[in-house]
Amino acid sequence: MLQIDHIYEFFYKEIFNKFENWHLPGGVVKSKDTINPLDFNIFMPEANAPGKILFYDQEPLIEPFSKQYIDSFNFPNNYSIEEIIKLSETNNLPYNQTLLPEELDSLQNDPDAIKYFHKSPSLVTSEHSQYVVDLCKEYGFKHLYYFFHGFAALDWYRGYHALNYNNHVIKKYNKDFISYNRLIRNDRSYRINFIARLIDQGLLDKGLVSFGVTDDNQSWDQELQDPNTKLSTEALEIAWRCLPTVTDRLIIDGDNIHGSASANIPGNIIGHTNFHSSHNNVDAFWHIVTETVFYYPKLHLTEKIFKPIVSKQPFMLLAAPGNLEYLKSYGFKTFDLWIDESYDKIKDHDQRIQAVVEQIKWWCRLSDKEKYSKMCVMESTIEHNFNHFYTTFKSIIINELINNINELFGNNFIKADQIKKILAL
Repeated sequence: MLQIDHIYEFFYKEIFNKFENWHLPGGVVKSKDTINPLDFNIFMPEANAPGKILFYDQEPLIEPFSKQYIDSFNFPNNYSIEEIIKLSETNNLPYNQTLLPEELDSLQNDPDAIKYFHKSPSLVTSEHSQYVVDLCKEYGFKHLYYFFHGFAALDWYRGYHALNYNNHVIKKYNKDFISYNRLIRNDRSYRINFIARLIDQGLLDKGLVSFGVTDDNQSWDQELQDPNTKLSTEALEIAWRCLPTVTDRLIIDGDNIHGSASANIPGNIIGHTNFHSSHNNVDAFWHIVTETVFYYPKLHLTEKIFKPIVSKQPFMLLAAPGNLEYLKSYGFKTFDLWIDESYDKIKDHDQRIQAVVEQIKWWCRLSDKEKYSKMCVMESTIEHNFNHFYTTFKSIIINELINNINELFGNNFIKADQIKKILAL
């Protein structure tokens, strides 16, 4: 299987070697006011490339922040020779771009040189959204979709097949659910709303819950006082009423969680008196996944949704509407035979969160006998998801990638058999 750290090298070497390949090696940096070309890594072909491709696939495209990257990548498309020369001579090229002396000389002396600067652009994303459609139309981009986070999860979680293969679904659990909520500001502020509602319903002690555990130690009250918060008046009221009862950060797997946590699933939970640990894995049945995208109308899932699947857990999903159906389109099963998953269609953010909380409450109030009975019939779905992830899912996303590339750039742009052989399909 392809290691996700080398995916852009693979794309350049095996598929897009005649194009400029732009990517953001560390993902999108949201802490900066401005960006520059040094934010990108660029694989350049030896000859002048007729096109260039931007891989904006690790993060969702969020307006207006993403447009800085798009504009920087797109330059100098749509600029005339005269405009480029003038901006360069006055050191006013946008986004800290620069031209080499020989490049400026070729523009000044060769009218045809502009074709080496104006390249057919393509945008690669890991989301489906109207925003991407509109953006590509505005800039004249070709758009290529593939499931980046599916490839990432297959790489990061490959070892959990051996670890969890013999895990038994049907057993006594000390906690009813687990939920990771590390980042809680801005686009992730809905997690504040979720935790407050768990407290409001008396459910917090029924689960293993992390909250605000990040390496920059964010504070929930900072978000509540932010005039630009996405939280509604109702959500603010519940949060101010409930969250002051939480005097410490809620910790599951460590006091200081860094970016690499995405690739890890904790085993034993020890060292914290307010949590239980089992022999080999987290001692909770349901996994409440709080995804990256919640407020925006996008079909976008990350490695987070695969953590319960490789851990043999049922899951509920807090994400943008439609993402449960999106997951099912890749062959996974959800749990609508046992819980009300109509929350996936609710557009109102508060109502969508509350609908999930109601399902958690329903489960927590069942007797041990009722829980055991439902576990017995849910086991086949949980096992299906585990086995599907480690078998068929890989072929689905590889075939999707190949088909989307050939559909966009022409039949047989890449040789399917060759790529499948390289990826050991």
